[in-house]
Amino acid sequence: MNRKGPSFAGLFAAATVLLALSSCARNQHLVSIQVVPPGATFEGVGAAIQFKAVGTYIHPPETKDITDQVQWSIDSQNLATVSSTGLVTATSICGSGNVTASLNAPPNFVFGTAFVTGSGLGTAACNQALLTVNITGTGSVTSSTGGINCPGTCSAVFPLDSSVELTATPGTGGHTFGSWTGCSSTSNMCAVTMSRNVTVTATFN
Repeated sequence: MNRKGPSFAGLFAAATVLLALSSCARNQHLVSIQVVPPGATFEGVGAAIQFKAVGTYIHPPETKDITDQVQWSIDSQNLATVSSTGLVTATSICGSGNVTASLNAPPNFVFGTAFVTGSGLGTAACNQALLTVNITGTGSVTSSTGGINCPGTCSAVFPLDSSVELTATPGTGGHTFGSWTGCSSTSNMCAVTMSRNVTVTATFN
């Protein structure tokens, strides 16, 4: 019987596959960024907090500090400034904002955020107050004037002494609204007066 070995074309195809697999293993991909700490409050002008960016990678899996690789920004320049190394320095005790660490890591644009506030929010020294919503169970809470869409965006600032209407919506699958904590309402709608910083919890059954 005349036995033939593997053809040149077959060997070439196998080598190409192995080369592609090994190349893939070497191309580590960034999939998420966590900003640490996840939030902070500035007690006075000039107070500084060092934030860190931690990247999560796959192929192979790894978590490492990428603080000096990301681009830092803050969406509230009236509250604080941020350096290229993640050092956030307060310029006011009024206001809030998101500190963002981002990195263009093809094929993905990856970013993470931390929420920062000034200690004067909700006091006569400032004209805004902070509303924070917590959720227990399965459901969502939104504000009629925008700002709160929780889960997702669960903290927002509103004019001091304004009224904010919150609506609690149970999740699908038979969940029901239970109660509010921090708001005197027995229905799924709640009106909060922002005379100070307020924390409200919606409980779903």
